[in-house]
Amino acid sequence: MGVSLWIKTLGTISGMVGPGSGNVWERRQYLMSKTRLTAFLAVFLVAIASFVVAGCGSSSSTTTGSETTAETSEGGGEEAAGGGGEEAASGGGEKLTVGSDIPYPPFEFGKPGSYTGFDVDLMDAIGEEIGREPEFIKSSFETIFRDVAQGKFEAVMSAATITEEREKVVSFSLPYYLSEQAIVVAEGSSIKGLADLKGKIVAAQQGTTGLELGKEKAEAAELRPYPEGPTAINALKAGTVEAVIIDDPVAVKATEELSGIEIAEKVETDETYGIAFAKGSTELLEQINEGLKKTIENGKYAKVYEKWFHEAPPLPGLEKAIKEAESK
Repeated sequence: MGVSLWIKTLGTISGMVGPGSGNVWERRQYLMSKTRLTAFLAVFLVAIASFVVAGCGSSSSTTTGSETTAETSEGGGEEAAGGGGEEAASGGGEKLTVGSDIPYPPFEFGKPGSYTGFDVDLMDAIGEEIGREPEFIKSSFETIFRDVAQGKFEAVMSAATITEEREKVVSFSLPYYLSEQAIVVAEGSSIKGLADLKGKIVAAQQGTTGLELGKEKAEAAELRPYPEGPTAINALKAGTVEAVIIDDPVAVKATEELSGIEIAEKVETDETYGIAFAKGSTELLEQINEGLKKTIENGKYAKVYEKWFHEAPPLPGLEKAIKEAESK
Protein backbone atom coordinates (compact mmCIF):
# COMPACT_ATOMS: atom_id res chain seq x y z
CA MET A 1 0.00 0.00 0.00
CA GLY A 2 1.59 3.25 -1.10
CA VAL A 3 1.11 6.98 -1.50
CA SER A 4 -1.55 6.35 -4.14
CA LEU A 5 -4.07 5.18 -1.49
CA TRP A 6 -4.09 8.55 0.29
CA ILE A 7 -4.14 10.55 -2.98
CA LYS A 8 -6.77 8.27 -4.52
CA THR A 9 -9.01 8.72 -1.48
CA LEU A 10 -8.95 12.50 -1.85
CA GLY A 11 -9.48 12.27 -5.61
CA THR A 12 -12.45 9.94 -5.25
CA ILE A 13 -14.20 12.15 -2.73
CA SER A 14 -13.50 15.27 -4.79
CA GLY A 15 -14.85 13.57 -7.86
CA MET A 16 -18.08 12.74 -6.07
CA VAL A 17 -18.82 16.27 -4.96
CA GLY A 18 -17.06 18.39 -7.56
CA PRO A 19 -17.19 18.87 -11.35
CA GLY A 20 -18.26 15.81 -13.25
CA SER A 21 -20.33 14.41 -10.41
CA GLY A 22 -23.14 14.06 -12.92
CA ASN A 23 -21.12 11.37 -14.65
CA VAL A 24 -21.31 9.23 -11.53
CA TRP A 25 -25.10 9.31 -11.58
CA GLU A 26 -25.22 8.85 -15.36
CA ARG A 27 -22.96 5.82 -15.06
CA ARG A 28 -25.10 4.40 -12.25
CA GLN A 29 -28.26 5.00 -14.30
CA TYR A 30 -26.66 3.28 -17.30
CA LEU A 31 -25.62 0.27 -15.22
CA MET A 32 -29.09 -0.01 -13.72
CA SER A 33 -30.65 0.09 -17.20
CA LYS A 34 -28.17 -2.51 -18.44
CA THR A 35 -28.94 -4.73 -15.45
CA ARG A 36 -32.67 -4.50 -16.08
CA LEU A 37 -32.17 -5.40 -19.75
CA THR A 38 -30.00 -8.40 -18.84
CA ALA A 39 -32.56 -9.59 -16.31
CA PHE A 40 -35.36 -9.23 -18.88
CA LEU A 41 -33.46 -11.25 -21.49
CA ALA A 42 -32.67 -13.96 -18.93
CA VAL A 43 -36.34 -14.31 -17.95
CA PHE A 44 -37.37 -14.27 -21.62
CA LEU A 45 -34.94 -17.07 -22.53
CA VAL A 46 -36.00 -19.17 -19.54
CA ALA A 47 -39.64 -18.75 -20.56
CA ILE A 48 -38.86 -19.94 -24.11
CA ALA A 49 -36.89 -22.92 -22.77
CA SER A 50 -39.77 -23.88 -20.49
CA PHE A 51 -42.20 -23.61 -23.41
CA VAL A 52 -40.05 -25.87 -25.59
CA VAL A 53 -39.72 -28.48 -22.83
CA ALA A 54 -43.46 -28.37 -22.26
CA GLY A 55 -44.01 -28.90 -25.98
CA CYS A 56 -41.97 -32.11 -25.74
CA GLY A 57 -44.52 -33.47 -23.24
CA SER A 58 -42.39 -33.48 -20.04
CA SER A 59 -44.54 -31.85 -17.37
CA SER A 60 -42.13 -32.84 -14.58
CA SER A 61 -39.26 -31.10 -16.37
CA THR A 62 -41.34 -27.95 -16.67
CA THR A 63 -41.97 -27.94 -12.92
CA THR A 64 -38.30 -28.47 -12.14
CA GLY A 65 -37.35 -25.65 -14.47
CA SER A 66 -39.69 -23.14 -12.84
CA GLU A 67 -38.49 -24.14 -9.37
CA THR A 68 -34.86 -23.65 -10.41
CA THR A 69 -35.71 -20.23 -11.84
CA ALA A 70 -37.37 -19.21 -8.59
CA GLU A 71 -34.39 -20.39 -6.55
CA THR A 72 -31.99 -18.49 -8.80
CA SER A 73 -33.89 -15.23 -8.63
CA GLU A 74 -34.66 -15.39 -4.91
CA GLY A 75 -31.61 -17.16 -3.48
CA GLY A 76 -28.83 -16.37 -5.95
CA GLY A 77 -28.12 -12.92 -4.59
CA GLU A 78 -27.80 -14.21 -1.03
CA GLU A 79 -25.37 -16.94 -2.06
CA ALA A 80 -23.30 -14.47 -4.09
CA ALA A 81 -23.01 -12.31 -1.00
CA GLY A 82 -21.92 -15.26 1.12
CA GLY A 83 -25.32 -15.97 2.63
CA GLY A 84 -25.66 -19.55 1.34
CA GLY A 85 -25.22 -21.89 4.30
CA GLU A 86 -23.38 -24.77 2.58
CA GLU A 87 -21.10 -22.53 0.53
CA ALA A 88 -20.20 -20.41 3.56
CA ALA A 89 -19.41 -23.52 5.59
CA SER A 90 -17.00 -24.80 2.95
CA GLY A 91 -15.24 -21.41 3.00
CA GLY A 92 -14.59 -21.46 6.75
CA GLY A 93 -17.96 -21.24 8.49
CA GLU A 94 -21.07 -19.11 8.66
CA LYS A 95 -20.61 -15.55 7.44
CA LEU A 96 -19.99 -12.83 10.02
CA THR A 97 -20.77 -9.37 8.65
CA VAL A 98 -18.43 -6.69 9.99
CA GLY A 99 -18.87 -2.96 9.45
CA SER A 100 -15.71 -0.90 9.06
CA ASP A 101 -14.70 2.65 8.15
CA ILE A 102 -12.53 2.01 5.08
CA PRO A 103 -9.90 3.26 4.30
CA TYR A 104 -8.11 3.67 7.62
CA PRO A 105 -4.63 2.20 7.10
CA PRO A 106 -3.00 0.22 8.59
CA PHE A 107 -6.18 -1.16 10.19
CA GLU A 108 -8.45 -1.51 7.16
CA PHE A 109 -8.01 -0.49 3.54
CA GLY A 110 -8.12 -1.85 -0.01
CA LYS A 111 -10.86 -2.66 -2.49
CA PRO A 112 -14.17 -4.45 -1.85
CA GLY A 113 -13.62 -8.17 -1.81
CA SER A 114 -9.93 -7.81 -0.99
CA TYR A 115 -9.81 -5.62 2.13
CA THR A 116 -6.70 -5.97 4.24
CA GLY A 117 -5.12 -4.51 7.36
CA PHE A 118 -4.59 -5.33 11.03
CA ASP A 119 -8.29 -5.38 11.90
CA VAL A 120 -9.11 -7.55 8.88
CA ASP A 121 -6.37 -10.08 9.61
CA LEU A 122 -7.15 -10.23 13.32
CA MET A 123 -10.85 -10.75 12.70
CA ASP A 124 -9.99 -13.52 10.24
CA ALA A 125 -7.90 -15.16 12.98
CA ILE A 126 -10.74 -14.81 15.48
CA GLY A 127 -13.13 -16.22 12.89
CA GLU A 128 -10.96 -19.31 12.55
CA GLU A 129 -11.26 -19.89 16.29
CA ILE A 130 -15.05 -19.58 16.43
CA GLY A 131 -15.98 -21.11 13.07
CA ARG A 132 -17.18 -17.90 11.39
CA GLU A 133 -16.05 -16.31 8.13
CA PRO A 134 -15.79 -12.49 8.44
CA GLU A 135 -17.09 -10.33 5.61
CA PHE A 136 -16.09 -6.67 5.91
CA ILE A 137 -18.59 -4.03 4.79
CA LYS A 138 -17.56 -0.42 4.17
CA SER A 139 -19.38 2.09 6.36
CA SER A 140 -19.02 5.64 7.65
CA PHE A 141 -17.44 6.01 11.08
CA GLU A 142 -19.86 8.80 11.89
CA THR A 143 -22.84 6.41 11.66
CA ILE A 144 -21.20 3.02 12.16
CA PHE A 145 -22.37 2.44 15.75
CA ARG A 146 -25.93 3.37 14.91
CA ASP A 147 -25.74 1.07 11.88
CA VAL A 148 -24.70 -1.98 13.92
CA ALA A 149 -27.33 -1.16 16.55
CA GLN A 150 -29.93 -1.21 13.77
CA GLY A 151 -28.69 -4.57 12.48
CA LYS A 152 -27.02 -3.50 9.23
CA PHE A 153 -24.16 -5.80 10.18
CA GLU A 154 -23.36 -8.04 13.14
CA ALA A 155 -20.24 -6.33 14.42
CA VAL A 156 -18.00 -3.30 14.01
CA MET A 157 -14.23 -3.64 13.82
CA SER A 158 -12.83 -0.29 12.84
CA ALA A 159 -10.05 0.88 15.18
CA ALA A 160 -12.90 1.97 17.46
CA THR A 161 -11.99 3.30 20.88
CA ILE A 162 -14.10 1.99 23.75
CA THR A 163 -15.80 5.01 25.36
CA GLU A 164 -18.64 5.46 27.85
CA GLU A 165 -20.56 7.51 25.31
CA ARG A 166 -20.41 4.77 22.69
CA GLU A 167 -21.30 2.11 25.25
CA LYS A 168 -24.68 3.81 25.60
CA VAL A 169 -25.43 2.68 22.04
CA VAL A 170 -23.46 -0.56 21.60
CA SER A 171 -21.71 -3.27 23.58
CA PHE A 172 -17.95 -3.73 23.23
CA SER A 173 -15.75 -6.78 23.25
CA LEU A 174 -12.66 -7.06 25.39
CA PRO A 175 -9.90 -4.66 24.29
CA TYR A 176 -7.78 -5.85 21.37
CA TYR A 177 -5.45 -2.86 20.82
CA LEU A 178 -3.82 -0.12 22.91
CA SER A 179 -3.66 3.30 21.27
CA GLU A 180 -3.06 7.01 21.71
CA GLN A 181 -3.44 10.16 19.61
CA ALA A 182 -0.88 12.01 17.51
CA ILE A 183 -0.58 15.47 16.00
CA VAL A 184 0.60 15.46 12.39
CA VAL A 185 2.00 18.64 10.83
CA ALA A 186 3.99 19.77 7.81
CA GLU A 187 7.74 19.25 8.09
CA GLY A 188 9.39 22.26 9.71
CA SER A 189 6.13 23.51 11.22
CA SER A 190 6.30 25.68 14.33
CA ILE A 191 3.63 23.45 15.87
CA LYS A 192 5.31 21.12 18.36
CA GLY A 193 2.36 19.95 20.44
CA LEU A 194 -1.20 20.50 21.65
CA ALA A 195 -0.39 23.88 23.16
CA ASP A 196 0.71 25.19 19.77
CA LEU A 197 -2.65 24.42 18.14
CA LYS A 198 -4.21 27.51 19.69
CA GLY A 199 -5.45 29.80 16.93
CA LYS A 200 -4.62 27.27 14.18
CA ILE A 201 -6.78 25.45 11.62
CA VAL A 202 -6.87 21.83 12.74
CA ALA A 203 -8.40 18.74 11.11
CA ALA A 204 -9.72 15.48 12.56
CA GLN A 205 -12.02 12.71 11.41
CA GLN A 206 -15.72 12.96 12.18
CA GLY A 207 -16.94 10.92 15.12
CA THR A 208 -13.47 10.08 16.44
CA THR A 209 -11.70 10.54 19.76
CA GLY A 210 -9.21 12.71 17.87
CA LEU A 211 -11.98 15.18 17.14
CA GLU A 212 -13.05 15.11 20.79
CA LEU A 213 -9.47 15.74 21.91
CA GLY A 214 -9.34 18.73 19.58
CA LYS A 215 -12.57 20.14 21.01
CA GLU A 216 -11.38 19.69 24.60
CA LYS A 217 -7.76 20.80 24.41
CA ALA A 218 -6.69 22.28 21.08
CA GLU A 219 -8.18 25.80 21.37
CA ALA A 220 -8.00 25.90 17.59
CA ALA A 221 -9.28 28.83 15.58
CA GLU A 222 -11.14 26.25 13.51
CA LEU A 223 -11.54 22.51 13.99
CA ARG A 224 -12.52 20.95 10.68
CA PRO A 225 -14.12 17.48 10.69
CA TYR A 226 -13.40 15.25 7.68
CA PRO A 227 -15.31 12.08 6.71
CA GLU A 228 -12.15 9.95 6.49
CA GLY A 229 -8.72 9.99 8.11
CA PRO A 230 -6.78 9.94 4.81
CA THR A 231 -8.84 12.91 3.61
CA ALA A 232 -7.74 14.93 6.63
CA ILE A 233 -4.11 13.98 5.95
CA ASN A 234 -4.49 15.08 2.33
CA ALA A 235 -5.88 18.41 3.51
CA LEU A 236 -2.67 18.87 5.51
CA LYS A 237 -0.60 17.97 2.44
CA ALA A 238 -2.57 20.50 0.40
CA GLY A 239 -1.98 23.22 2.99
CA THR A 240 -5.65 23.85 3.76
CA VAL A 241 -5.17 22.87 7.42
CA GLU A 242 -2.16 23.29 9.70
CA ALA A 243 -2.39 20.10 11.75
CA VAL A 244 -4.27 16.81 12.00
CA ILE A 245 -5.22 15.00 15.20
CA ILE A 246 -5.49 11.29 14.47
CA ASP A 247 -4.80 7.86 15.98
CA ASP A 248 -1.07 7.35 16.41
CA PRO A 249 -0.74 4.15 14.31
CA VAL A 250 -2.47 5.90 11.41
CA ALA A 251 -0.21 8.93 11.82
CA VAL A 252 2.86 6.69 11.75
CA LYS A 253 1.65 4.95 8.59
CA ALA A 254 0.98 8.27 6.88
CA THR A 255 4.38 9.75 7.71
CA GLU A 256 6.10 6.58 6.51
CA GLU A 257 4.45 6.76 3.12
CA LEU A 258 4.04 10.49 2.47
CA SER A 259 6.80 13.05 2.24
CA GLY A 260 6.57 16.51 3.76
CA ILE A 261 4.70 15.62 6.95
CA GLU A 262 5.80 14.56 10.42
CA ILE A 263 4.46 13.77 13.88
CA ALA A 264 4.77 16.79 16.15
CA GLU A 265 3.61 15.07 19.34
CA LYS A 266 2.13 11.81 20.58
CA VAL A 267 -0.59 12.41 23.13
CA GLU A 268 -1.13 9.69 25.74
CA THR A 269 -4.86 9.08 25.98
CA ASP A 270 -4.88 5.48 27.29
CA GLU A 271 -7.31 4.36 24.61
CA THR A 272 -8.24 0.77 23.89
CA TYR A 273 -9.94 -0.49 20.74
CA GLY A 274 -12.85 -2.90 20.92
CA ILE A 275 -15.22 -4.73 18.59
CA ALA A 276 -18.76 -3.32 18.82
CA PHE A 277 -22.09 -5.17 18.76
CA ALA A 278 -25.75 -4.30 19.01
CA LYS A 279 -27.08 -4.38 22.56
CA GLY A 280 -28.31 -7.86 23.34
CA SER A 281 -25.84 -9.70 21.07
CA THR A 282 -24.52 -11.50 24.13
CA GLU A 283 -23.80 -14.88 22.55
CA LEU A 284 -21.81 -13.45 19.64
CA LEU A 285 -19.93 -11.05 21.92
CA GLU A 286 -18.89 -13.91 24.19
CA GLN A 287 -17.78 -16.00 21.20
CA ILE A 288 -15.65 -13.13 19.90
CA ASN A 289 -14.11 -12.57 23.33
CA GLU A 290 -13.15 -16.24 23.59
CA GLY A 291 -11.80 -16.20 20.05
CA LEU A 292 -9.71 -13.11 20.78
CA LYS A 293 -8.21 -14.66 23.92
CA LYS A 294 -7.37 -17.83 21.99
CA THR A 295 -5.48 -15.84 19.33
CA ILE A 296 -3.42 -14.23 22.08
CA GLU A 297 -2.71 -17.61 23.69
CA ASN A 298 -1.79 -19.46 20.50
CA GLY A 299 0.39 -16.71 19.02
CA LYS A 300 -1.87 -15.72 16.12
CA TYR A 301 -2.39 -12.26 17.60
CA ALA A 302 1.36 -11.65 17.83
CA LYS A 303 1.84 -12.83 14.25
CA VAL A 304 -0.77 -10.40 12.92
CA TYR A 305 0.53 -7.55 15.08
CA GLU A 306 4.13 -8.01 13.95
CA LYS A 307 3.02 -8.16 10.31
CA TRP A 308 1.44 -4.70 10.45
CA PHE A 309 3.47 -2.85 13.09
CA HIS A 310 6.88 -4.53 12.67
CA GLU A 311 7.37 -5.06 16.38
CA ALA A 312 6.22 -7.38 19.13
CA PRO A 313 2.81 -6.55 20.60
CA PRO A 314 2.64 -5.01 24.09
CA LEU A 315 1.00 -8.14 25.49
CA PRO A 316 1.48 -7.31 29.20
CA GLY A 317 -0.38 -4.02 28.75
CA LEU A 318 -3.07 -5.61 26.60
CA GLU A 319 -3.61 -8.50 29.01
CA LYS A 320 -3.87 -6.02 31.87
CA ALA A 321 -6.51 -4.05 29.96
CA ILE A 322 -8.41 -7.28 29.26
CA LYS A 323 -8.40 -8.28 32.94
CA GLU A 324 -9.64 -4.81 33.93
CA ALA A 325 -12.45 -5.05 31.38
CA GLU A 326 -13.44 -8.53 32.60
CA SER A 327 -13.60 -7.32 36.20
CA LYS A 328 -16.16 -4.62 35.41
